[in-house]
Order: sequence, then structure tokens, then C-alpha cells
Amino acid sequence: MEKRPVVLVIDDDRTVREALTSTLDEVGYDVVAAEGLQRGREVLATRAVDAVLLDIRLRDGDGLTLLAELRRERPRVPVLMATAYGDSDRTIAAMKLGAFEYVTKPFDLAVLLAALRRAVLRPPVARPQEGATSATLIGNSPEMLSVWKAIGRAAASTAPVLLTGESGVGKDLVARAIHQHSERREGPFVPVNIAALPASLVGSELFGHEKGAFTGASGAREGRFEQATQGTLFLDEIGDLDAALQTYLLRVLEDGCFERVGGNARIQTGARIIAATSREVTPGRPGASVREDLFYRLSVVRIDVPPLRKRRGDIPLLADAFLRRAPGRRALSEAALELLMEHPWPGNVRQLAHVLESAWVMSAAEVLDVEDLLRVLPDAGVPSASERAVPDELDLRANLDALERKLLAQALVRARGNRAHAARLLGIRRAQLYARLRALGMETGSEG
Repeated sequence: MEKRPVVLVIDDDRTVREALTSTLDEVGYDVVAAEGLQRGREVLATRAVDAVLLDIRLRDGDGLTLLAELRRERPRVPVLMATAYGDSDRTIAAMKLGAFEYVTKPFDLAVLLAALRRAVLRPPVARPQEGATSATLIGNSPEMLSVWKAIGRAAASTAPVLLTGESGVGKDLVARAIHQHSERREGPFVPVNIAALPASLVGSELFGHEKGAFTGASGAREGRFEQATQGTLFLDEIGDLDAALQTYLLRVLEDGCFERVGGNARIQTGARIIAATSREVTPGRPGASVREDLFYRLSVVRIDVPPLRKRRGDIPLLADAFLRRAPGRRALSEAALELLMEHPWPGNVRQLAHVLESAWVMSAAEVLDVEDLLRVLPDAGVPSASERAVPDELDLRANLDALERKLLAQALVRARGNRAHAARLLGIRRAQLYARLRALGMETGSEG
């Protein structure tokens, strides 16, 4: 008889433990359940396990502590971290420490079982890392959770990273988050926007130049590669790099050495490279602007940053964060938030920030309404009742979720983020509100 994989479930919620024990037993796992870190350590000291499902917040401590111990002492045991809290810092820290996967409560059973199956079949080898610093990005949607995971994995290595995504999605913030969570965080973060530089100056900007290398070079100057030697070099809009410089950059990536423009001395660089582009760069696709060998060298780790229209559940969080920058207290009316939720946002998060800043500058009102937004967002229209009556997509569940997301967002806006008040406005218990926020990817992790 084939041996059943052993899974250790550590969770301080008895209902969760019992449900997981029953479910996993039915699909072919032997389950050992523990109510906290102490009991989990006792089980690990006496029994071999094939995987661990570990809650990140426990009554007797932080699950990340045990994760770090397991990565040091049992690096081949895959650990799946579970939490009901939308916490980007903890997601990044967990993935950076070597967690196999990060799953959210309430569990999507198909997702959990698929992750557990992968973990048991392919346990990872990971090395321990230090804890994380605070992140800069905002969002708790499933799409952003994937980005948090990728940031954590990227931060645990020094491999080149390629960030792809439309203009304005926040690729620069992802790059900074990787740097801030890496071992190089004490070193410099050196950004270079290639598209913003004259083509004739890009080589000098990146690699520096010697005195007399060209007209106007009155002295030697170190380039960005030298400045970033102990840190991270962020090459934004790599798809705009000249073909000749792409060849030279590939050589630098391969041997870690370069010469300044007009010089012969070989200079060693230890800079970690993160590149980003809003253009098509995948080899073989129409318009690909990066040579194939450079693409594969840069994309050892690739992170696709989603456009705002693909993560609309983050719009209330983003809007709240941007409005906090305004002088005085500013808020959005329910209709204004609905307009923001329905707009396609071709300029993504950058456009949302600009629209809100322009609206509060142009209006003295404490609560910004649709008219305030339309002054700075003239291409947006308010759909008529008949236009909103029947969606083009007749997926009942998807449309009900979209409606519920709007109602929850409007209640939170009216309650100024106080979730107890929002629950009263909606006529539901606070626990129900928390559960729905988590299920719809709108959990902020705060206790308002």
C-alpha cells in the first residue's frame, strides 16, 4: 500500500483544523493538527512530515518565526503559509524566507489542494533571509497578492529581474520593494529612465566616461553601474535601449565588467540589475524590441505587474491613500467612487493619483463628487440606468461579486474606513463584513 503524505496543520482555530483534517484525509493525506507554535514544534521534533500548512498569526506567536526555523533546520520541508489578513509585508517576508506558497482564508479548496500537491511532489530548497522592511505598493487583490509573492522570491536572490506592464502600473515601486526587502537594502537604489535620455548620452550615463571621451567631457565621470555596485541598478524602459548598447549590456551581465566610454580600464561591477519595460519584449512576438539573448539574461525572474483595470478591488484602497496626501480631510462620495471603479484607467495607478490630486486642488469641498472628477476626467461618463441594467457578461456570480464589491466600497467610504460603522450601514454583523472583504480581495488588514 502506497504511503500517504503526512501534512502538519498548525492553526489556532479549531473549526479550521477539524475541517482541514477531514478534507485532507478524504483526498489521501495523513494529517497531524496542532493548535499553536509550541505544539507544532513538539510534533516536528518527533515525527517526519512531508509538508506544513502554517497559519501566519497564532495566539502563541508569529508563524514567520517557525517558518524561519524550518528553513534553517529542515530546508526540504515545504511550508504553505495561510492567513486571513491582507498584509503585503508579511506576504513578501514569507516568500523571501522560503515559503512554498501563500494562501488566504477563507480557503479556496481547489487552490489549496493544488498548492499542497505541488509542495508534496516538489519540495523546495531555500535559504533563510532576514525580516522585511515596509513595502511601498498598495493593494490586496488576488492580482497584487501574486506580485507580493514574486517580490519576496526575487528579494531572496541576486538574479536579474525583468518587470513588465503598462505605463503607470507601478513597476518602479515594485523595483524599489525588491531592493528594500533584499540583502542590498543598505546599498544605493540607482534608477535610470532610458527613454528619458538622449540616445547619444545613454552609454555615458550607464558606464561613465573618461576625460576627453567626447566634446564637452572635461573630466572623468563614473556611471550608474559604478554608483550601484553595492546596491541595485534599475533600468527603466529597457525596450528603448539602442541595439549596440544592448549588446554591450549583455556582455556586462555575463562577465560583470565594463569600460567607461573612451577608456580601456576594466571596471568590476556588483550591481544587481532590475529592468522594466512597457513595450513588447518577448522574443518572437511582433514589435519585440529587446534582442533574444539579452531578454533571457534579464528575465531570470520575470514579474508582470497588472493594469489597474485588472485589479479594480484595489481602487478604494488606492483612492484612500492618495486622498490622505491632500491638505485637510478629503473623501469621495459614493457616486464618485463608483465612477472611479468603472473607469478603464488607461494611465493606470499614475492616472488615478493625478486625477484625485487635480480634483482636490480644483475643489474646496471636503467630499469630492462626480462633478469634481469629471472636470479632470472628461472622457469618463456616468452610465444611464438602462446601460447599467444588464451587463454584457451574463455571469451571475461575477456580476453579483462586482455589485457586492461596490456596495462594500461605498459603505467604507461613507464610514470613513470604520468597518464597524460600515457593517451597521449595510445591516450585517461586523464578522460578516470582514469575511466578505476577505473573500472579495478587499481586506486592508486594519481594524477600523
